[in-house]
Amino acid sequence: MNPEKKQYRISLVVYGTDLDPDALRYFIPLTIPVESLSVEGDASHAFVSCVTAEPWHVMGYCSTVGDMDEIAISRES
Repeated sequence: MNPEKKQYRISLVVYGTDLDPDALRYFIPLTIPVESLSVEGDASHAFVSCVTAEPWHVMGYCSTVGDMDEIAISRES
């Protein structure tokens, strides 16, 4: 992890129709600097968990593909 920036773990569930977890796994790191990323799910929901200095950008991107729920953000040590 980059010691100069504060890092946060963000976890959330995205609900929608025709979700593509592979697309989330591909596009999130293209547009948001992440240290780690995990995306699991299917066409109706996806669980996203990542470590980043910009958790608000992860929420912003996920809000464009579906409805978000169960959002948790914590500071990484």
